[in-house]
Amino acid sequence: MNLPLLFARRYLLAKRSTNAINVITWISIVVIAVVTGAMVVVMSAMNGIAELVDRIYSPFDLDITITPAEGKTLARDSIDLGALLARADVEQASFTIEENVLLRCGDQQAVATLKGVEPQYLGMAGMERYLFTGEPALEGATGPTAILGLGLKADLGVPLDDGVFQPLEISAPIRGRKLSKYRQAAFEQAAVAMSGAFSMNMEYDSKYAVVPLDLAADLLHYDSAASALELKLKPKADMDRAAREIAAALGPRYTVKTRYQKNALMYQTNATEKLVAFVVLTFIGLIGAFNVIASLTMMMIEKKEDMRTLMSMGATARMVRRIFLHEGLLIVLAGVGIGLALGVGICVAQQRFALVEMAEAVTDSFPVKLVWTDLLLITATVLGIGLLATWVPLRALSRRFLYATAARA
Repeated sequence: MNLPLLFARRYLLAKRSTNAINVITWISIVVIAVVTGAMVVVMSAMNGIAELVDRIYSPFDLDITITPAEGKTLARDSIDLGALLARADVEQASFTIEENVLLRCGDQQAVATLKGVEPQYLGMAGMERYLFTGEPALEGATGPTAILGLGLKADLGVPLDDGVFQPLEISAPIRGRKLSKYRQAAFEQAAVAMSGAFSMNMEYDSKYAVVPLDLAADLLHYDSAASALELKLKPKADMDRAAREIAAALGPRYTVKTRYQKNALMYQTNATEKLVAFVVLTFIGLIGAFNVIASLTMMMIEKKEDMRTLMSMGATARMVRRIFLHEGLLIVLAGVGIGLALGVGICVAQQRFALVEMAEAVTDSFPVKLVWTDLLLITATVLGIGLLATWVPLRALSRRFLYATAARA
């Protein structure tokens, strides 16, 4: 039988002669529970925001992007596409072309980024999920079509493809031709219809126009060149490992980056914010742990007679010290258990019932995502704080009270 734990449990649940000790004990439990619950909610909210940002930006940043180490273009036949697609972790691939162009519809015009893609790219990017109007298609009754960001569509007033007119005019600078010398001949022009409009985020909605790769190549005189080769990996594939292996296979002529590496600043900012929030809450937990010290101190004062009786019956100072160590840990465990239940409950309620809504945003409710590793980290951190807050002062307190008690016994 674990006598120290038995005594500690009875002390925790028993009524005190001084009501203030009960109050301080419950305050300790409540503070630890609130800090633990706050950690769960804040960390889950940070995870939800990171997932939302990743979902918003991922359509135009696929898992792996291969670009030339020097220059703006790569020859499509310079990469063994068959070997890449034969990899167990690669699902699909598409060559892409990106260049700034001028779009015009009637009297309206706007500068946009033309993104030429192969047909399978629309499925790779999940374009159908972001479609606001029209169809996710790159070919219509009158020929190649474009999919515009919703902002561009609104600014230009482009109508949907009616199978007769091609109202969208694209003007692109021809590589190697200077405007001062060639003037109008420095531009290539094409007319297309708009098959649909997508809505992802404000930046992309006002920036991108997606067209077939061959149209972009003809318009920009890229011939058989492309700006990049983008790969979509299979679910649960190790993105970093795949990027390293592909980079080693292709050699120094190409740069291979994951979508996280392409947007390193954005993802590092999210990670830093999560770390800072965790550290701040940890310090709050340290401050709250002083309630545990106060509770143990007052309990040791109240239980001096019990300690004298135990030591007269043969209990050692170490055993009595363990009683109060277990008492402090029980207080912390009770707070952690209540806090985890509270935090997880709030997050699950937010996921199911959208308690906190976000009006006029890309999502209807504030995003939260529970991650079990975060729950383990939070539990370990709060337990560590509780152990520190219990053990360090307990040694000094026990010297004062236990030795005095032993002297009287």
